[in-house]
Amino acid sequence: MDRERCLFIAAGPDWGRHPCSLSHIMDVVVREHPVIWINSIAQRAPRLSRQDLVRAVHKAMASIRSTNCYKTDGPLVIHPRAVPYHKYAPVRSVNGWLITRQLKPLLARFAGHKVVLVATNPAAVALANSLRPDATIYFCMDDYARMQDSDTRLIEVCEQLMLARADATVVTARTLVESKTWRGKTPIYLPQGVDAGHFQRRAEPQARLAALPRPIIGFQGIIGARVDIELLEKIARAFPWASLVLVGKEEVDITPLKRLPNVHAVGPVPYADLPSVIQIFDVGLVAYRNDAHVASVNPLKLLEYLALGQEVVSVYLPELVAHGEYVRWARSHDEYLAVLGELLGRHPFDPADKARRVAYATSHSWAARARDFLALCANLLAMPGSATPTQDGTEEGRQRTLV
Repeated sequence: MDRERCLFIAAGPDWGRHPCSLSHIMDVVVREHPVIWINSIAQRAPRLSRQDLVRAVHKAMASIRSTNCYKTDGPLVIHPRAVPYHKYAPVRSVNGWLITRQLKPLLARFAGHKVVLVATNPAAVALANSLRPDATIYFCMDDYARMQDSDTRLIEVCEQLMLARADATVVTARTLVESKTWRGKTPIYLPQGVDAGHFQRRAEPQARLAALPRPIIGFQGIIGARVDIELLEKIARAFPWASLVLVGKEEVDITPLKRLPNVHAVGPVPYADLPSVIQIFDVGLVAYRNDAHVASVNPLKLLEYLALGQEVVSVYLPELVAHGEYVRWARSHDEYLAVLGELLGRHPFDPADKARRVAYATSHSWAARARDFLALCANLLAMPGSATPTQDGTEEGRQRTLV
């Protein structure tokens, strides 16, 4: 792709808050192309809770203060001016107009560039209709409607419009290919990657963590509704001589778990500092509840554990099949404990096996994923004609399948 002629506008979660697949890819893309990142426009309406009210106030103040954007080490980032009630067509139209108007001063800097809009939130269909980019990509990282904290109706309404409007849909799990196929348009499967180099740049671990009894079993990620707290408690009780370390923001109450003597909760850690903390793990855990939603999960943490050479034990996820030689999984709590117990019985682990896991993770780099993504964009931009959105966001025009 011509470096000087393509502008990416990415609408995703708040930049830098929780790294996601799209932010990792854009972190690579921005080295060659200008990128504007639009912070979250929310996937549900705010509730009358302290957490939601505080976040709503912060986002409102940020959008008021931000006349244009602020610069990070990567994309230009803007706080969007939007009303978080996207299930209503008039609100979507207003939001699309507001954000497009906010983008105009930035678009003027890149006059003549082809514009590619990439959105993880299906509510951004309004922006696609208002902005009318040269290509629109729906970047679906999860089955959002099944997520516990999502507004199911909002997602269902907006996602159907986005699937119809987008020139291509990219999914990070194979199970999403079928569910996000729309009238013959088959999504493109782009699995997770990892910045293996980032996880090799490790500093000395904190003294209190380095001194923990080994083996160290670790979980990193948001400790929220999807995490199987009961399983983690069973692990801590089954292996009292081992240390269970939890790294991540606690969105549910885990006080009883933290009372166990071999459980150590570190709290949230910035991505930049993550390797220096989780490098102490001997075994990395993927411990999600067994529900309908988990089938569409492709956890970032899996390749991050492997990039550190760690053994991995997980609940069964369809996406693990591709990594079968490098991860152990179980379909029940009893099986999980048995697999983990067998593994811990072999600690300390063979350095050659660690090196093999690192090499495997390195072959799944974000740089490679970004090359595949840019190739898709080049194909879309090379196609003659364009989709014509109707007033309700559906597409009356070309229907293409890219595989």
